[in-house]
Amino acid sequence: MARKQRTAERRAEQWAEHRRQRDEEERQSRVMVITEFDAGDPEATLQALAGEILKYRLALRQLARAVGLADAGAPFGVFGPGPYWRPRRTPEMPDTSPPAAA
Repeated sequence: MARKQRTAERRAEQWAEHRRQRDEEERQSRVMVITEFDAGDPEATLQALAGEILKYRLALRQLARAVGLADAGAPFGVFGPGPYWRPRRTPEMPDTSPPAAA
């Protein structure tokens, strides 16, 4: 009986440690995301985050629509960017393009 209790206590401690590690990793991820969008100005940071949230919502709507089409048996396709696709230029990006992959 005591052995089962020790095993249960050990398992509870391991679970608690796992949960603490997961919470810390999640907190670090949140800090990294906020830092990524930090523009120095709180209003600009909120605008950047809002823009990304809207892109995320659009992607989820498109995914839900594709899943609905697949569920209904309708044909659909997903097209990735073509070979000539390049990211949009932003003020933070230089005007030169990166070298082509060898």
